[in-house]
Amino acid sequence: MLKMNKSSMEELNMYENINEYGGTPGSAAPADVPLDDLPPADNFSEMTADVPWRDDPPDGGYYSYSEYGESGIDECRQPDSVRAKNQKENSAEKQKNGGHSKKNLAVEYLANGTVSIKSAVRSKKTGEISVDVECARLLLPAETEELEKNIQAELQYQTVKCSFDYSEVVARLVGGDGEPELLLLDLWCETAPQLEPILRRSRVERHGGEYVFFVPERYTRAVSQAAAGEFRAFVAHSYGWNTPLRIVADANADDGIDLAEPVVKRDWGSAAALKKTVKTQRKNIKKLSPGDIVYGKEILKPEVQRMADLDDKSGRVTVKGTILSIETFVSPKRGTVIITVFITDLTNSVAVKLFPDEAAKARTSQLLEKAKEEGAALMVRGWFRYDNYARDYCIFADDINRYPVERRADTSAEKRVELHLHTRMSAMDATADLDKVVELAAKWGHTAIAITDHGVVHSFPEAKKAAKKNNIKVIFGCEGYLLPDCELVPLEREYCAVAVTYFGSGIHGRVFDIGAVKFDSFGRVISTFRTPVNPGVPQLPRIAKLTGYTDDDIDGAPLLSEAVNMLSDFAGGAALVLHCPEQLDLLHELTAAAGHGKELRLSKNCVSGSMLMQYLRRDLKAEERQLPELNAGAAAEWTAKNTADLLSKCRELNVSTVPLIDCTIKNLHKQKTNHIVLLAATQPGLKNLYKLVSYSNLDHFYKTPRIPRSLLNLHREGIIIGTACEAGELFRAMVDGKSEEELLKIASWYDYLEIQPIGNNAFLVREGLAKDDEELRDFNRRIVALGEKLNKPVVATGDVHFIEPEDSIFRAILMCSQNFKDAAIQPPLYFRTTEDMLAEFQYLGSDKAFEVVVKNTNLIADMCSQLRPFLDEKQTYSPELPGAADELKGLAMNTAHELYGDPLPEIVQKRLDKELNSIIGNGYSSLYMVAQKLVSKSLSDGYLVGSRGSVGSSFVAHLAGITEVNALPAHYRCPNCKYSEFPDVGDDSRCGIDLPPKDCPNCGTPLRREGYEIPFETFLGFKGDKTPDIDLNFSGEYQPVAHKFTEVMFGEGHAFRAGTISGVKDKTAYGYVLHYCEEYGLNLSEAEKNRLAMGCVGTRRTTGQHPGGIVIVPEDLEIFDFCPVQHPAEKIDAESITTHFDFHALDDKLVKLDILGHDDPTTLRMLQDITGVDPKSIPLHDEETMSIFKSDEALGISLKELKCDVGSLGIPEFGTNFVRGMLMDTRPTTMEELVRIAGLSHGTDVWLNNAQDLVRDGTATLMEVICTRDDIMNYLIAHGGEPSLSFKTMESVRKGKGLKPEMEDAMHENNIPQWYIDSCKKIKYMFPRAHAAAYVMMSFRVAYYKVHYPLAFYAVYFTVRADKFDIEQCLGGAERVLGNLEELKAKDKLETKDEEQIVILEMVYEMNLRGIELLPIDIYKSKATRFTVEDGKLRPPFNAIAGLGDNAALLIEKGAEGGRFISREEFVKRTRANSAVMEKLDALGCLNDLPDSDQVSMF
Repeated sequence: MLKMNKSSMEELNMYENINEYGGTPGSAAPADVPLDDLPPADNFSEMTADVPWRDDPPDGGYYSYSEYGESGIDECRQPDSVRAKNQKENSAEKQKNGGHSKKNLAVEYLANGTVSIKSAVRSKKTGEISVDVECARLLLPAETEELEKNIQAELQYQTVKCSFDYSEVVARLVGGDGEPELLLLDLWCETAPQLEPILRRSRVERHGGEYVFFVPERYTRAVSQAAAGEFRAFVAHSYGWNTPLRIVADANADDGIDLAEPVVKRDWGSAAALKKTVKTQRKNIKKLSPGDIVYGKEILKPEVQRMADLDDKSGRVTVKGTILSIETFVSPKRGTVIITVFITDLTNSVAVKLFPDEAAKARTSQLLEKAKEEGAALMVRGWFRYDNYARDYCIFADDINRYPVERRADTSAEKRVELHLHTRMSAMDATADLDKVVELAAKWGHTAIAITDHGVVHSFPEAKKAAKKNNIKVIFGCEGYLLPDCELVPLEREYCAVAVTYFGSGIHGRVFDIGAVKFDSFGRVISTFRTPVNPGVPQLPRIAKLTGYTDDDIDGAPLLSEAVNMLSDFAGGAALVLHCPEQLDLLHELTAAAGHGKELRLSKNCVSGSMLMQYLRRDLKAEERQLPELNAGAAAEWTAKNTADLLSKCRELNVSTVPLIDCTIKNLHKQKTNHIVLLAATQPGLKNLYKLVSYSNLDHFYKTPRIPRSLLNLHREGIIIGTACEAGELFRAMVDGKSEEELLKIASWYDYLEIQPIGNNAFLVREGLAKDDEELRDFNRRIVALGEKLNKPVVATGDVHFIEPEDSIFRAILMCSQNFKDAAIQPPLYFRTTEDMLAEFQYLGSDKAFEVVVKNTNLIADMCSQLRPFLDEKQTYSPELPGAADELKGLAMNTAHELYGDPLPEIVQKRLDKELNSIIGNGYSSLYMVAQKLVSKSLSDGYLVGSRGSVGSSFVAHLAGITEVNALPAHYRCPNCKYSEFPDVGDDSRCGIDLPPKDCPNCGTPLRREGYEIPFETFLGFKGDKTPDIDLNFSGEYQPVAHKFTEVMFGEGHAFRAGTISGVKDKTAYGYVLHYCEEYGLNLSEAEKNRLAMGCVGTRRTTGQHPGGIVIVPEDLEIFDFCPVQHPAEKIDAESITTHFDFHALDDKLVKLDILGHDDPTTLRMLQDITGVDPKSIPLHDEETMSIFKSDEALGISLKELKCDVGSLGIPEFGTNFVRGMLMDTRPTTMEELVRIAGLSHGTDVWLNNAQDLVRDGTATLMEVICTRDDIMNYLIAHGGEPSLSFKTMESVRKGKGLKPEMEDAMHENNIPQWYIDSCKKIKYMFPRAHAAAYVMMSFRVAYYKVHYPLAFYAVYFTVRADKFDIEQCLGGAERVLGNLEELKAKDKLETKDEEQIVILEMVYEMNLRGIELLPIDIYKSKATRFTVEDGKLRPPFNAIAGLGDNAALLIEKGAEGGRFISREEFVKRTRANSAVMEKLDALGCLNDLPDSDQVSMF
């Protein structure tokens, strides 16, 4: 701090006496210095004393006042005219006050040392004077405002801005000096006088770095946690003091507030005298710029209210807050624009409604969006009242002004690095958004940031993207759960392999033989040991044969205790090794049970050979061996040799220690774990981290994924290990009172030690595990001392779980949902600046604080390379099947010749060559052959397979039998003589099915009409650089078989289910908020509930698996080169193993097969079984079938009561209300139109608000609008577009990314219509044409059965959906069913089951109209799960009864096989039906003919 060498009064007088030339007081101003000769200067102290001052400083410099010397001091005055006016005003003010000047607060505070001036600087650009004021105590806003005015008056300059420095004050307060508890209480009272009566009856205590306000229980809604958050934000913003505050209800406090009796107040400097002044002195208010007046007019003299204080009596209010979201609604009738802006001030949130007129709506919307994007605050003035439409209170805005929001900044010259941070992937525990926290760290100037989620590494792929985007290093890490299962001893030592011959069970068994081999770590035998043991019972012949001992040998042998001690003497200091460590425990138990009175000297610790085998079997393909049945001596030799091999493999992993476990500990895997931080320093280290995460999930999961120390020891290379938080091994040992020696031993194993702010550990004080805050500091001091003794770096981390201090509420809500009792008491786990952390650790001394906060965190960060989460990020790794390329080429060529003859037509040959070169050249032939084998097996087992996605774009895929879709242009083909013809079809249709019928000109055979004209590039791109994704629809019944077949083809460890990650959804989060409000008695606005819910959305809840995705790893690579693996949903009993990363993260790295289960193949198989008609033989040009897509005439009925006149009900892809509406809009008659409609219906923003409008207003026809992604590329190329850019444009649009400038420019250059360009911009997702064609082919076949085999169709349709059937609603004929349907549709709110039931009822109604009756349930004739055809009618199964499951249905069917039932009693016995089932059957009259009992009454 700069000390003043004059009195404050003299200093101010000096300001007044400086002449306008700025010379030294009393000196004359030389007149001969021209302005042009003035030298530039960074501050006035650098200028010579004789340089005159002028109002316009020289170019490149500015004048300043500084305490560095008196020479050239400049008061930075206004021009004479302005100064004269001010002097006149001051004179008038003086006369008004009786000849005395008003009290000058600046003079007073400078005199008494409350403040001191460090410097005053004027900017050349703005002319504003910046005055740095250092404060000896905290000043109220009223004081700072008055001080700024006083200084401005003294300087006689219009624009003066003061910066008040409280750093030394805050440092003292953080250190506990100056009664910070009372000061906070006083400060809150001064800033919130309406709360003072309550606050004065509260008490404040400091607990672990946070201040707890114990408030009378009655008033906790007034002095709430939200109010504390607002006050805390004020303190942090005004004084840079980030101090956690917590409100606790105090049931014992005096809550009788007697307004007649004033509360005791404490004086706060001169603040009280200023309160009235602040309200009246509001002259010269700075006007807002026009861009800051968003709506209405400028709000002058605002009296801002907290949103939490708004109620039904508030009336006209002014609030200020940041934007959460914006909604715009346009009334369809009047065209009125209603904009709803949701804003928050963190005490509550509120909806603001405004109604801009036509002229203002565009500007208002634009300014609001800009304010939201910039994170600006809005000041809103309007009427707070109930809105019937929103069913909540809203502010109807009159005026809205925009204000900038000051964000936290890290202004330290040298920055820290956060090494302990949790994202939303820490399940239900953290809410930090990864992208935002990485962006903030980069914005603060941090060079790196570590991601250390609990037990998982799900966020690594996104972290890598964020690192690249923000040009910052992200360190890949994990906070694991360490299972301290062993003690580590040097690998290079002597070992003693031990084996026993044992017979019996548990402690009731007997030991007959003990053998041992002492050897070194390279397997060289040092000596051997073997002795028989006298168990006190004769040995059985089998035991005698195994051991080779006679009865005399056994009788003369030592007792067990003696033999064990002999073994101990033989082993000496060698580490015991047992293949099964349980045997060592058993030796101790048996010896103790024998009671020979001997004290055992044998160690209880040993190396487990079986454990090392388990750990190494995956990494080094070590053969998993079982100990053969040998005598003890031979078994010990086997164990010694096997262990030596394992030790050799450990050396290959650069492991220098081995685990020694205590074999007497029961349930070792369930022992308490400790937290541990693992940071990947190298790429091999990252692979080791992936292994640890995988094995902890697959082999060691017990409540959490545990990492045994023994396992970590094998995979430690390339990983930096830290002691973690208070749940870490070292910190817990301190809390438990372990000795210094033990602490040093624990700490020595780690690479760095970690300390955290004491507020993080405040719960230890609350729970009585630490005495007070000082003991928490002592814990950290001891860790620092340990680091110094061991020469290990100590780092200070924040254990970040949320980004901003006020975000703690989100974590509280999540924890409350898990029934944590102290959920609302959140530690300050926010992302701290360097200044925050330096202030926190000042008790260590400034140098040591800098070391742990800045120096050492950067040291650790520098030890970690910038890694990539996968192998080469630009390469896709495809699987390899031996000979796949030749097999695929041969298969494709042979099939092509079979279909098109030899030689092939030119168009066929060119397409075939192009595709084979790309497929084989890019290494995808194995993928094709895998799909081919899967489809071939399914077809051979009698199940059709439908293709999905863009695989149908590949003609080779069609030739290989992978897809039915023929991607060639529309053409004729003769099945007899191989004649083919490719006519020019123009723009009418690109489907061969739509060609007119024609006979072969060579042999007269009717020609086949094929082809859908789909470019291959949709599948692999123009350069083969698009990762192929082969999706196949198998029958749901057949899907498990297909999955197993895939795993067998590629082998264990090379085929994994595609993993998914499930976060908290909107509705679930909202439920958590409601629960939290109920738990803590909060009454929040709907807007605030939604804000809090959104803060919880996305936090990981669980993991899962893709319904059919299989990720394939090439044979020469491991899955750990790409990601860890785990069981889905952390279920240790799950058979499948999934990728740890969400499968989308691996899209361009590994090939994924989508082996999906689908209803269509199952439906077609069942229809074939009933009708005998092979689906593959169905003509896809059947006119009657085609007609049901434009009308219901082919069904012979009218569906006008359903407000529908097409017959596509129940047809896959065409039966929904949405698609039926499209059919009625377009009335399709061709296959091409059906394909285009299928594409439109499966896209997002492709039909609605897009193509539909274009068709309706005549801008374009169905054949012209964009329907599938291929349309875009084909259209652009046809209009002169460059192929590669056209492909990229297609990819960008179909992913919802719109058009990049270069894409739109190219479209304009090629005269693409504006409606087409606009349509591209609206699209969010698009279907590939091949997918649409495959769907239509399946759907058309099902439609064929509906038209020609209606009984079979309805029987199969309802069988597939029997679990959604409600027989009571469906009986009674068409009129009754229609009534039930209309009643259901009339409900205010439809549940999912209601919507499903509506579909069923519509189908039953249609079936009844076609003359097909639904029979009642019959306990003898009904089947369990299948609808059956009976005399032209349908008999429903038992599971069509709502609420009756498949298992109960199967039991009833099986029970009926035994003949007729003689009573209800017998029915229950044979079917095991419970009372609920009986009630359902009774309600349907199924049991009317059965008496209650088997008994016969005699009269």
